[in-house]
Amino acid sequence: MSSTEANINIKVNIKLPNVHAHHGKKAPTQEKLSLQFNKDSKVQTVLDVLAVAKQTKFLTNIQLKHNDIVLNDEQVLAELTSEKAVEKDIPVDISVELKPYSYRESLRHSVIVRDLIGFSSETEDSLSEFAISTGSKYESLNLSEIRQKDPEAEKKRKEEEEAAKKQETEKGEETEKKGHFLDVTDEEKEATAKMVREIFKSQKESSLKQFFTTSSALITPCVRSLNLSQYNPVPALYKTKGHLLYLQVVTLEGESLHITATPAGFYVNKSSNSKFDPSLKTKTDEDSDNKSHGRKHEPHQVETTFYSLFDLLAAHSKNFTSHIEKLDSKLATMENASYVKPQTAYLHKPWLISNVPSNSGDYSKLQQDYVNNIVNLERNFNDEFQAIKDLPTDAIASRIESERLLAKLIHEFSGVAASGAMLIVQNSMVAMNPDADESEQIFLKDNIFYSYVTDVIGTYSDKGGDDAARAASNQDLLTISILNRINLKDVRYLLTTIVDFGGKRLLAQTPVPGLLGTMGSEVVKDEASGEEILKDLENDIVVSYGYDETSKQVVKDETFDKILGDEFSKVFHLKKENENDVWFSSQSKGIVGFDKRHYILDLASTYPVDINFIRENYENVDAESRYPHRQTLLRPELVEKWWNQKVEDEKDLTMEDAWKEGKFTYNPDAYQIDGIEDKTIDEISDYLNNDVITGVINDFAEGNVTAPYTGSHLVDTLHRNGINTRYLGKIIKVAQAKLDEQEKKHDDRLEEIKVSNAEHEAWEAAYLEKIQKMIKERQDKINKYVQEGKDVPKELSEGLKLDDNEIRKATKSDPVIVGKDELLPVIGMAYIEIISRSLKHIFRFYAKELPVAAISSMVAYFFNLLFGSTYNTSPDAENIDEFYAVSSYAFSSVTRDILIKSIIKEAKLRFRADLSLETLEKYISYKNLMIKEISTKFGIQLINKNYFFSKDEFETYKQSQDKKIRSKITEPVATFSKDDMVIIPIVKSSNYNSILSEEFWGQGTALVAEDKKEDGLTLMAQSIAILEDVKGVVHSDVAEKYLSMATIYSRLGLVSEAIAFCRKACVIYERTNGIDSFELLRALNNLALLELSNESPLNAASIYKRIIEISTIFELNEFHHPITASIFNNLEQVALGTSNMKLTVEVLTNLAEIIVNLDGKDNVAYGFTESRLGNLCASTKEYNAALEHIVHAENVFTKELGSNDHFTVSAKQWINGLTNLLNDLRQQKILKQDQDAADNSPVIPHSKKSHGKKQPAANPKLAEKSVDELLDFIEGDDHKKPSKNQKKKNGKK
Repeated sequence: MSSTEANINIKVNIKLPNVHAHHGKKAPTQEKLSLQFNKDSKVQTVLDVLAVAKQTKFLTNIQLKHNDIVLNDEQVLAELTSEKAVEKDIPVDISVELKPYSYRESLRHSVIVRDLIGFSSETEDSLSEFAISTGSKYESLNLSEIRQKDPEAEKKRKEEEEAAKKQETEKGEETEKKGHFLDVTDEEKEATAKMVREIFKSQKESSLKQFFTTSSALITPCVRSLNLSQYNPVPALYKTKGHLLYLQVVTLEGESLHITATPAGFYVNKSSNSKFDPSLKTKTDEDSDNKSHGRKHEPHQVETTFYSLFDLLAAHSKNFTSHIEKLDSKLATMENASYVKPQTAYLHKPWLISNVPSNSGDYSKLQQDYVNNIVNLERNFNDEFQAIKDLPTDAIASRIESERLLAKLIHEFSGVAASGAMLIVQNSMVAMNPDADESEQIFLKDNIFYSYVTDVIGTYSDKGGDDAARAASNQDLLTISILNRINLKDVRYLLTTIVDFGGKRLLAQTPVPGLLGTMGSEVVKDEASGEEILKDLENDIVVSYGYDETSKQVVKDETFDKILGDEFSKVFHLKKENENDVWFSSQSKGIVGFDKRHYILDLASTYPVDINFIRENYENVDAESRYPHRQTLLRPELVEKWWNQKVEDEKDLTMEDAWKEGKFTYNPDAYQIDGIEDKTIDEISDYLNNDVITGVINDFAEGNVTAPYTGSHLVDTLHRNGINTRYLGKIIKVAQAKLDEQEKKHDDRLEEIKVSNAEHEAWEAAYLEKIQKMIKERQDKINKYVQEGKDVPKELSEGLKLDDNEIRKATKSDPVIVGKDELLPVIGMAYIEIISRSLKHIFRFYAKELPVAAISSMVAYFFNLLFGSTYNTSPDAENIDEFYAVSSYAFSSVTRDILIKSIIKEAKLRFRADLSLETLEKYISYKNLMIKEISTKFGIQLINKNYFFSKDEFETYKQSQDKKIRSKITEPVATFSKDDMVIIPIVKSSNYNSILSEEFWGQGTALVAEDKKEDGLTLMAQSIAILEDVKGVVHSDVAEKYLSMATIYSRLGLVSEAIAFCRKACVIYERTNGIDSFELLRALNNLALLELSNESPLNAASIYKRIIEISTIFELNEFHHPITASIFNNLEQVALGTSNMKLTVEVLTNLAEIIVNLDGKDNVAYGFTESRLGNLCASTKEYNAALEHIVHAENVFTKELGSNDHFTVSAKQWINGLTNLLNDLRQQKILKQDQDAADNSPVIPHSKKSHGKKQPAANPKLAEKSVDELLDFIEGDDHKKPSKNQKKKNGKK
């Protein structure tokens, strides 16, 4: 179906019921809504819109009617009208009808109202019971509104720039980039300068605690509490009177309202905390009650049943209404992505939690499970999942609905699975086999099957046991994520989630229908005893394709074989060696479930093994040095990259034909089963080692890929290129080799320049001597003519005739750059990742035997050993209580030396990295970054407080406090305590992508590339709209699309629109990835550049301050990361654009200091910075400072570029010019002093020696002049006078 069909909409007029809303000025609800829907939308879509619309969101129990006929939720809107009516834009009339409440619907209504009036904070998600979500800092940037430029003025400015550029080109002059002055107010210039100077301070020192202090929740409850009353369940007497349930509300005024729910709605009853009377409370009762208690309350609307609980609360609480109004007005000024709840994603769980959430008393939390069971009923996730996949998807609207339901279900399953897994690790769920060892226990709850990820049945006994099983679970989940991206109707698979907590891993899956059930039982006679016994009938839901664990054989089924051979095998590029083989790995299984659907499971080995890595690091390697397991598969990204490369290399072969024909395939059993080999797998493994890894390092070195901000950023880049983390050690080696190669080239080039400089000096001396000789000869001739009284010939009074071919012109050469900014961050972050991942494995090893309560004690102890050893050289593990004596656990006997050796061993085993003690200590010293990476990987949240890593730090902190509290401060025993942290689960769920959204995006980008911008951008906007519909606004995939849109709009010159997209991306990334995530850093950097190009320097500076704070906190300068230098280069443009020369000098001075701290003064970057400083100082008439900076620049250029390079020559000219200028100024000063003295004293002849008229003898000797000076002397000043543009070019480097 073409994308054009998505634009055929139907106008729908929705008549609303006569329900009075007590909101604001108590205006009646709007009677009619007019909305647009796609013609293929279902009635359910209309209901979904009404559920969020301001006028109807509190109406939770409604049905829709058309022509007095109740509409079915599954009806399509196109069925309610005709094609002619659609063409004429005739609307469809629908009315909303209220339905009487049932017990379930009244309970559901109270839950929805409770969420809508602030009990559902923007920081809550389905993991909030176990972990604390990130707070917000985006609003604290205080960005001004996006500046809208006048298109005509902007067009005129660009035309003028192009015309000037063209004119200069025609004249043969070299065009230079001119400074652009920003059109901003004086107030903004002043604020910008202040912000830039704050950046200087942040670059020196930034507070971790202050940075992670985020704002409190935006959304707060509009009543104190709302929960089920103590008088539930409804007594039998009142059930017959229609009472459904009882609620109790405490308003912001402190008044307690007892509420009765009936089919007609809700009313305030006469009950109190000590008396039960669910009858309607009248005005007389109200007055009597107030009088007896001596209370004065504003008159309420009583003797009324409200259909909506919201209206009842608005009628009885003025503060409720005002709070709602304030909340609405506050949220109206904010981007909706900053407060809406995520639909298919978890909020980020930061490693440092700003505030420990207050746990105010709320009975509804305790009632939540009961309410959910009533409202949602028992769920069978597999039935729902498979039913959604069976939905028709011929129309675009139905495809969107199917994708939305799938994405929502996958996420909901993940949340429920995580909750179940936490019950298991907390010993709160009974196993199906309670007598088995813990690692062998299995569980079933809410139709979800749980098991520990261990090699229980010995499947991986020859491949590494538990380590191999753990790796296989990740690979299985990765394969399921690939299946989520394609729409295979006949092939079914299981919903899967992995939960890691405290060293243990649990796998949660939906079971194959019928697999865990029994087929009944029969009475049989026991042959031995002769007694009758009950025997279970054999289950006929068995493996019918693939590996059967019961028979230990690979079985075959024709139907399964055909289903997998059609599309599944092509998606994964699989092949069979012969007809008796199965299409996937022989370790995988195919089962026909009780629902007759064909399920595939155990898909870990679908991708090929990394045979080169196995040969080098597993096979024929001694046990101590061997990689922990053999389940080392190649990543799907690599296989796709290899496959695409193969197709591109094949002449006359398109991607589509290659896919249909099943070209370039591999056997997944190769090197997994004895005797089976496949040269294709060898080729893919070679491709990884020889091409991909080298290619990625080259991309880093050439600046094609952003230098990693963190270890996680590096891993993300590697994974996108199909490189496994086990290659981190090799990444370091290849990057270091590339760096060494560049340094050697640089050293060789310096030697060449040294020789060239010596040769140039020799030429210059010889040429000077030649010119001096020519001058002397000419002077002799002139003298002779003068002595003879003859006229001097004209040719002797003109300039010397020099051969241009003999004069060496300044050259232009590119310096040999050593990519430290690009490669050192790669090496450094690879070490950070290796060490943090090694520690994760060590933590797991010691934690898996621990009870939940003891894990925090272990983490605090290990953190003290690693990071707090200066504060306390021999910390002790903290006891939990009398039941959990830490001395009985292995971790308590670990010393720092043992821990350090364990890290070095793990680094070698798992990442093949040689980690010296010196290197390890170096990277451990980057405490903030290292603690962050460890915490993120193991699942740790630290309380945001002052942590002291030395006694001096504690004393400094203590002395900084007020005298009154200083004496009350207790010195901590160690840096970390078990009470400083929360151990949280790490939840891994399969990813789901919107196929339809990707199709629209692909079509849009293709049209933009063909210069059909308007159509292309429309399709891309529709792609994002679909993605938001499917996944919700708060999702990192949505943020990624907004960031891409910002880039595209920026390239098209639509900067204001680009900024809007980029800001939204930042808001989403902050909530889904964290305020210190590399995704947010990347987005913020892009946003700052856009704000600067949009002439909003204050916005750009505010954003740069945030980035600098993160960079300083994590010491990115120590990793030679280019972000700080890049920002200061951009701040130079900010300062220049605001015409603040003094600020520009300060920026460049700080930049020069940064460069010197990293690389010293012998580098081109320092030379150019000094040159720019010299230029600026000269423009502000600080000539001495200018000369000093230019001399530094000239020294660098001479060494790095050569004596005859145009930058060096230009610097020399500046030095000569500034020296002469300073001499002139000095002489002028002396003359002025003489004149002042003469005016104020008797005339006394002045000594000629000191201040007399300049004598010729005072001029420099000709032999001491340079070639350029001699040319000036011979040919006159006019000969060397540069044009205006040349002056600018020579001055600005």
